[in-house]
Parts: sequence; structure tokens; C-alpha cells
Amino acid sequence: MMKRIFGLCCLLPQLLHAQLPGKNYPQGYFRNPLNIPIQLAGNFGELRPNHFHAGIDIKTQQRENLPVYAAADGYVSRIGVSHTGYGNVLYITHPNGYTTVYGHLNRFFPALEQYVKQQEYAQESWATDMKIPANKFPVKKGDFVAWSGNTGGSAGPHVHFEIRGTQSEKPLNPLLFGFDIPDSRAPDVYRIAIYDMDKSIYDQTPVILPLKKVNGEYVTTQAVIPVRASQAGLGINAVDRMGTAPNSYGIYEVVLFDRDVPNSGFQLDNIAFEDSRYINAHIDYKVKKSGGPYLQLLFSLPGNKLDIYKDVQGDGALDLSDGKPHPVKLLVKDAYGNSSTVKLSLKQSGEPSALPKCANTMYAESRNIFENNLVEFFLEETSLYDQICFSYTELPAIAKAYSSTYHLNTPVIPVHTYFTLRIKANKPIPAALQNKMVMVRQGLGEDVSATTYENGWYTGKFRDFGNFHLEADTIAPRIAMLNAVKKGSNLSKATKLIFSINDGSGIKSYRAELDGHWLMFSRKSNVITYTFDEHCPPGAHNLKLTVTDIAGNVSTKTFSFTR
Repeated sequence: MMKRIFGLCCLLPQLLHAQLPGKNYPQGYFRNPLNIPIQLAGNFGELRPNHFHAGIDIKTQQRENLPVYAAADGYVSRIGVSHTGYGNVLYITHPNGYTTVYGHLNRFFPALEQYVKQQEYAQESWATDMKIPANKFPVKKGDFVAWSGNTGGSAGPHVHFEIRGTQSEKPLNPLLFGFDIPDSRAPDVYRIAIYDMDKSIYDQTPVILPLKKVNGEYVTTQAVIPVRASQAGLGINAVDRMGTAPNSYGIYEVVLFDRDVPNSGFQLDNIAFEDSRYINAHIDYKVKKSGGPYLQLLFSLPGNKLDIYKDVQGDGALDLSDGKPHPVKLLVKDAYGNSSTVKLSLKQSGEPSALPKCANTMYAESRNIFENNLVEFFLEETSLYDQICFSYTELPAIAKAYSSTYHLNTPVIPVHTYFTLRIKANKPIPAALQNKMVMVRQGLGEDVSATTYENGWYTGKFRDFGNFHLEADTIAPRIAMLNAVKKGSNLSKATKLIFSINDGSGIKSYRAELDGHWLMFSRKSNVITYTFDEHCPPGAHNLKLTVTDIAGNVSTKTFSFTR
């Protein structure tokens, strides 16, 4: 198995003494963004689907609309509004080279809220990502800046808080900046996984062993573990805890000691957004997607570009070729230095199992192409993390499909970047349907891609393997009013208009017009809401709502009312 070297020998003294590497982050410069003690629902580097968590999630006592305050002097530099991600998000740039981020907010402070609203109406778009002039909204440490909420991709009320380098925009671990969050509890370690380093991670099933705690240390039930590999690598399943809170958090650091000498490890100090999807190379993705636990690898796969790995006197490979018992120690730490120790002993036993023959091997850091007369796709150099044995099967067409179903590998193997997939129809498509074709992926969920047509080929884009086919989408989006009111009603006492918008393939856009003028509806999941304001004065009104899906199908709903 190929491995990259991150030679950081300057960390050797710290690792030898099991100390946190020194950081230059200012301590106490930033205040708590809320006026309640910080209790975390999530921490930095926590493992999430397809990404590392980029900040800390601060609990808001299961309530919304708690006041949020500027963590330090600075100015509002950016605003985001979206039905996904951080929802309503506020950025404050500080003079010390950092920017703080406050996400999932309900509203901004009044002057900023009005400014953002004016820009949204000027752009005729509720969703926005706008830069704010530096002198427009200066703030002092402790100034009220927003109300907390549950907007965007949030599953419950909380404030997502980040500290970033202003120039790099790279999120940093806020727990290294001296916030007063009591924590004296060490991480819990549940399992160890053992890998054959001479094989691709996708061509093997790791040996996963439970751990038990004996005299304050985690150990395996076997004194010496037989391993059918001359070069072994390890993965670890562990979580952090804080006090009596029921939450589990991500661990901060693991150091691997090979015969009591620090070999390598990883540390979640900072992670660039463009690198966050490499979490799928940091974990055993196949095990997780097959229903297993998160296993964090203590070695780097060939296509993994994360810089969290700290190679000292090794690269995570353990040489077992002498056939003797090989003592290994892991030091698992949180951001406050609380640590747990894991001890185990490995020994090569028997010959490594042989790999099955593969007719179509695809490699990491290479451009890989598959094509025949009916289907073709290519993977960029950055698409794979390790080599795979690519599997292809043409399956019978389902009843509504205009192509066969093409099995393109298994979805338990990750793909880093979007790939272009081209499919030819294998039966005539009526002219009226040619611009309604979508490409459908099935396997660990379902994805639908819009298509383009050229020279007999329909083209779509995906980021996962699975089973693919072409079908026509002629069904327009569904619009339903959620308010219990009728057309022509007097809504003088109402505060909102609420609609649901749904489509099997996916919503591309929606637009509301009141008496011929654009009206701003916010969105949460598939529910859109207009809160009555100055844009709907007293009198009779006609609302027109238009929703378009990714195949170009359009639904329109009109609603008359008075105020």
C-alpha cells in the first residue's frame, strides 16, 4: 500500500513526552458568544457524513432566539442565507487576524437585518452570500449581533461557532483558544482495527477487536494478536466525553508508539474546507457504510491529501516480519490534554492472504476511464483514495427506464470528486421527453441528476458509485399551502404564509410574486415561508408561486387574499 510522508520531526519532543504541541493561539481573546455557560452539542473535528465538523456547536437550552454576542472587537464582513449548511450565518473579522463565524441564526441585529433584506430584494433572491464593507457594521466585544435559531441544515436549536484564519479562511479548533469549558474526562476507546498494509484498504476486511479497561488502560482480550500480514496498520474507534453530558464528541489526537518509540499519529488542529471530504479517506469508509463503526486510520491512504497526520519516526506501518511479539501503544487525547492509553501486542502468524485476480484495477492519483457502446465515465486523478477492483454489470432495464441499469462498482467505496457519467438510451425516446430525461443512481440511497444531450449520449454528474439508469421525469413539483386558510380569505390577523414544495427529482428553483412584484419567501427543508411585512400593505392581493424541478417541469399556484 502506498503511503505519503509528512515529515514533521519537530514534533518529536512533544510526542515523546505525550504533550500537546505548543500553539500560538491567543488565550482569552474571544468571549463566549452566548450569555449562558458553554455546553457543547458537537466539537471541532467531529466525524460527520462526508465532512469533519468545522467548529463547535453550542447548546441553547433547547430554545431559539437567545441573544448572540460578538466574540471580540471587529466588523461584520460577510452574511450568508441558505436553506442548507449554516442557514443564516454571520462573519465578524477581527484585527488579530481571525474571523469568527456564527451559524444557524434566526435573525441578525435590526440594522443588519434591514440591510440584508434590502440587498435580497434588490437581487430578487432570498438565498445570498454577501460581503459587507469593512466600515458598514463595526462591532465591539460583547455587542449584540443576532438571535440564535435552527436555520439551514440544523436538526435542533443551537449556535454553530467557528474561529478561522482571516487570510486562509481555514477553520481552527476553538477549544485551543482558552474558552472556559470544564473537562477532566478522558476519551473512551472501544475498538482497534488491524489492516494489511500491503493491500488496498478496499481489498480487505480488517480484524476488529473490542477493548476492555484494566487498571486504567485499554487492552485487548488476547495477550498477543496473530496477524496475517508482515506490515500492519491500525484504526481506532473512540469518542471524547465532557463531564456528565450524554453527548459523544470527536477525539483530538492519537499518537502511535511502536516499541515505545513514537511512530506517527494525527491531530485535529485545523482542517481546510476544501479538504474536509477527505474524511472518507481518514475513516474506513467501507466498514462505516456497511453498518459498522467509525474507524479512524492511523496511516494515510495514497489519495488522502489531509495534512492532519504527523509522521515522526514512521508512517503508521508496523513491521511484523520478524515473527516476534510486537508491543504497540496508542495515546488518545482530547483538546484539553485528557488522555487514554491503549496497549496491545501483534505478531505475524501465517502467510498473508492472496488477493483475488482483478480484471479492471483503478488506481488512486490516476485518471481512470471505463467505456463501452452504452455507458462511459471517467474519474479524475483526485477521485480515488486507494486502488479498487472496479466491477461492472449490465442489468435488465426497469419498467420506466429508457436504458438498462448499469452497475458501476459498489457504493461502499468512496469517490472524492464528481464524475461525469454518459449513458445511451436503448429504446426510442419520444421527442416530447428528450429534454425531460434524468439519470438516477440507486444504492445506499438515491440520487438524481439532470442531464444534457449530445450525439446520442445523455450526460449526468455523480459523486457515488451504484446502479444507474435513464428515465423521464414528467411530473411537476407539488405545491401545498400549509396555512389553514382559503382563497379570498381576510388575512389581516395572520402573520405568515407557509407552503410546502416537493419533487421526486429535486427542486431547482422557486419564485413568488405578489401583485406582479417579487416577494421574499425563506426556506427550511421543503417548507417556504413569507412573514407579512411592508411588502404586503392593506388591501386585496394576488400571490403567484412558481416552482421548477431539475428536469424543467413547472408548477404554478395562485392565491388571492386581503389584508
